[in-house]
Amino acid sequence: MMHDISLAYSKSGTLWKRHLSSHHAQIETLLDNRQLHGSVKMRVKDLESLSEKCSFLTRSTGDLHPQIGDLLGLRIVVPFQEEVEQVIELLRAHFNIEAIERKSEKLSFREFAYDAVHVEIPLEEDIDLPQCCKKVIEVQVRTTLQDAWADVEHELIYKNHFRFPRSDALRKKLAAVNASLSLADIIFQEIRDSQKDMAKWGQERFQALLHPSIERIEPLLSVEMVPLPQATLPGIEEVGDSNRAEIEHNLMLGLKAHKVFDYATAVEFYTKALACDPELAARSIVFSHRGMAYFSLEQESLALSDFNRSFQCDTHNYRALNYRAMVLRRMGYVEPALESFTLSLELAPQQVDVYFLRAQTLVEIEELVRAKADLRRTLELEPTHKEAYALLQKIKP
Repeated sequence: MMHDISLAYSKSGTLWKRHLSSHHAQIETLLDNRQLHGSVKMRVKDLESLSEKCSFLTRSTGDLHPQIGDLLGLRIVVPFQEEVEQVIELLRAHFNIEAIERKSEKLSFREFAYDAVHVEIPLEEDIDLPQCCKKVIEVQVRTTLQDAWADVEHELIYKNHFRFPRSDALRKKLAAVNASLSLADIIFQEIRDSQKDMAKWGQERFQALLHPSIERIEPLLSVEMVPLPQATLPGIEEVGDSNRAEIEHNLMLGLKAHKVFDYATAVEFYTKALACDPELAARSIVFSHRGMAYFSLEQESLALSDFNRSFQCDTHNYRALNYRAMVLRRMGYVEPALESFTLSLELAPQQVDVYFLRAQTLVEIEELVRAKADLRRTLELEPTHKEAYALLQKIKP
């Protein structure tokens, strides 16, 4: 058998690598298209490892013709547990999957050991493999922490001829390390889920604030080309008529793209409008809208920069302060977010939603007295505000 395996490597080893490389490139492209930020590694099992595994399986099982599925292997490593399942679904959609094995399902609730999902993709081309090998590519899908554990375990145990330390103390230490890594994976996923919840909250709030903003500006962009508002600061040069028409044209196209959630296109047209050097009040409006588009694209730093510049162009633009506060809150800068909400309310004291948003932020840092005051003010301005009423009841002693 060993002679046959050696001949197969000599005859077809280069072809195996070429075929595996093709699958490697295809899977990398699929991950990129789905914006799954995983790494893909490939390897052909070396002759010594395959021979040893084949001999071991023959001795331990008595099967003279064992079937080994990992001669050709790919490993996909992703940061979070949820992405493991996303990768599995992606592979299901693009390949004729033969088998899926979840290693953790074989463990009792008391056990901690190597965990990953193994997927077998059949070889569609007629490629000669050793008789002991299945005509499949084994794809292992793991989290980053599972991959780290597997690498260490492979060196300590699998490649060690003693297979596993007999000491109970060492067994317990290994189990403790793996348990810690498993717990860390769970915690990272919980943090990820919380971030997504916050992102969803931010998107919903931005949409709620965006539509009234668009409604206010669209009448300025009618077919009669009513001029944009004049700058509120002195010493500003007038904008020529041709330049003004170009500004309004790009701003209209940006708003149209924004309303259908094509944020990248919206950013492109807002940037063109800014390149025409509009007056400060108009510039403030465009910066605000481009900032909202950046926020929707999850580019918080760019969004924050635009909201800052929007307010610098027009210090009466309290809406820019609201947008800035929401980005700061999402980024974890709670105190600056509260300062922006407060300054906005000083400029426009009747903003129901801003009182409520500030109350929510205060609850997060357990400033409950101030939060209750904001919630009561919210209900004074809008007695039917259900969210404010529910939050007030929740935090009442």
